[in-house]
Order: sequence, then C-alpha cells, then structure tokens
Amino acid sequence: MGRTSGQQFSPRRWVTEEPEESHGRGILGVMREWLDALVFAFVLAMFIRTFAVELFKIPSGSMSPTLLGDYVAEGIAVDENARQRYYLLIVERVGDLVQVFRKDEATGRYVYEGKRWRGSLTASQLSLIERDLHLEEHHICVNKFAYWFTKPSRGDIVVFRVPFKRKPSYYERNGYRFQVQPYNRYQGVYVKRAVAFDGELAEIDADKRLRINGKTVDQPEFFKYQRYEIPNTVDYSVKVPEGQMLVFGDNTGNSYDSRFWGGLPYENLRGKAFFRYRPLKKLGFLNKW
Repeated sequence: MGRTSGQQFSPRRWVTEEPEESHGRGILGVMREWLDALVFAFVLAMFIRTFAVELFKIPSGSMSPTLLGDYVAEGIAVDENARQRYYLLIVERVGDLVQVFRKDEATGRYVYEGKRWRGSLTASQLSLIERDLHLEEHHICVNKFAYWFTKPSRGDIVVFRVPFKRKPSYYERNGYRFQVQPYNRYQGVYVKRAVAFDGELAEIDADKRLRINGKTVDQPEFFKYQRYEIPNTVDYSVKVPEGQMLVFGDNTGNSYDSRFWGGLPYENLRGKAFFRYRPLKKLGFLNKW
C-alpha cells in the first residue's frame, strides 16, 4: 500500500504547472509561427512573380477594344442615320480626335469606324462622352513560363520587352523607311498580339486582312473580323526573320508595332496574357477570339 501511494502524483498539480511553464513560450511560439508564415508567403509571392504569374496594367489604347488603357465612353448612342448603336468611343489624350468602335449586332464584336474629329460626332455620341467619359486601364495576369518550352501560337496576346536599340535606327520594308525609337531600359513592357513567326511570309491584303504564306488567316476566329491598316504604303509583305515573330496591336490605327519596327526576337518575350482582373465588370479569361 505504501509503495503504491509513493508512486502517485497529483493530476491537478501537473495540469496547473504546465500552462504556467509554457505560457511565455506560447506567445513567442505564436509570434514565430506568424513570422514563419509571413516569410513563407513573401517567398512564395516572389517566386510566383518571378517565375509564374505577374500582374500588368495596360498603359495605352494600342490593344483596344480588347484591352483598354485610355479615356473611354461606352454605351448606346444614335448614329448619323438616327439609329441606336452601342459604341466604344476613345478620346485621344492629345488633340481633338475620337476613335469610334461600333458593336456589331450579329457578332457582338466591335467594328472600328476610324478616327473622327470630335465636332463631327452626332449630338447623341457627344452626350455619351459627356456623361460617361472615364479613364479605363485594364489590369491583366501574365503567365511567365508559357513560352519556356514552346513558341507562341497565332492569336496569343503576348507581353514583351521593347526590342529597340540604344541609339536611333531605321527599319526598312516595301520601299519605305521608318525611324525606330531608341531603347529605354526603364520603359515598360508592350502588349500585342502574335500574328506571324520565323520564316513565314506575312501580308495584309486589299481587304486589310492578314495573309500568311499566301492564305488568308481565319483561325483563330479573331482574324476573320480583324482589319489591319497599312501605314505609309499601299502594300505590306514581310518575310519574318528566323528567330523572330511579328506582333500587331488590335487597335490597328493607333499601335506602334511590328509594322513600324520589324520582328520581335523570342528572347524578348515576358509571357502570355491570360486573365483580366480589373475592372471587375470585365473580369474574365482572355482568349483568341
């Protein structure tokens, strides 16, 4: 009996002493756990930003109407024939010109109607600008490893470093000479659409449609409806240099792209745009059509 009682201990004493002994360690432990979690989250975020996904803001209107980065008004207005249409009106930041996009009722796609002097718009269109004009800059997610092991596909929306040199240079095509802006390492990346690749013959036909190796492009479906302007010349015929690609802006009348400075080296690619997360009303995945 005495041996048995000598081995007993008080459960109440054991329970009360442990929290007192670990209370200080508990606060430090919780702080250390939070610190570990924050460090891990930071490292994970840096890893994702460096190797996986990066966020970009569209700074200009060169990819309108697909991606906006300008002062716009969007809504219903009456055209010159007193017919109600749905418009996207982009007011240029310099000057008094407005880019007019009209939504096609059959396809739901915007059709570019060109640049117009503001005073030539209808009263209804001017009213739309007055009540709805706002700065709309789309924010996108870019898959940074999309082209690590494969080349872009025609129609991809790609993000890349500007391919300009450090000193002014010239690009010549079809008998015309274009001055290429000097490279600025602090300049942001560009966003354009991939249209042609090394070795292909790229042309813009009389109907302003893209042709590759003599065939009009209709896949992906985006190219069935896209029309490209030809700056400073009545023809466009370029064989893409090996190791390079051509990229055009969707806003064909307001885009500084491969039509002006030639091919883009693959090593300049930063990734593929795949998702728009702002504004919330246009939240969704980007696609080729």
